[in-house]
Amino acid sequence: MHAKDLEREWKKIKHDVEKIVYLPLTILGIPTLIRLAMMLKLIIPVSLIFTVLAIAPKMHRFLPIPLPPIFGQDIVFILFMILSIVTANGFIITDFVIRRKIAKYEEKHKQKFSKRRKRVKDVTQRLILELVEKLKRRGGDPADYKMKFFFKDYKGIKVIKESRGKIFKKKYPVYTVICST
Repeated sequence: MHAKDLEREWKKIKHDVEKIVYLPLTILGIPTLIRLAMMLKLIIPVSLIFTVLAIAPKMHRFLPIPLPPIFGQDIVFILFMILSIVTANGFIITDFVIRRKIAKYEEKHKQKFSKRRKRVKDVTQRLILELVEKLKRRGGDPADYKMKFFFKDYKGIKVIKESRGKIFKKKYPVYTVICST
């Protein structure tokens, strides 16, 4: 398969892939939660830096040089520590809610993207068979072309390792495969 053929195959499924990938942005409330998660993710390191700065003056006896007091009160340290804990936990909870909402939506609307997933699968299958054919013609070693798949029902592949991925209690298989020549 030449570059032009690959480009043609990509053009066939590009819209389908984009629809699948951008699905979370179409679910009510998810874009807002994603923005919140990103904001919290940015605040976490900033709050930790201020926590360290608030405790630094108290650490002067452990340092070889004295530090001028930046924040003189214990309450400032406690407030920044609370901010760090709240933002970190807020991010974890928001991320969990986002993942759960997406999983529930996908479970409820399985048929919505079934045609799109089939088209992507068909192109993937053609690419695998093309790779198998090229490896046979050129005498290539299939072990040099390891791939990770979430499904093992493709023709022309051989599973060499099966592992488990996990997203919040929901396990899914991950297959390391090579071409079967």
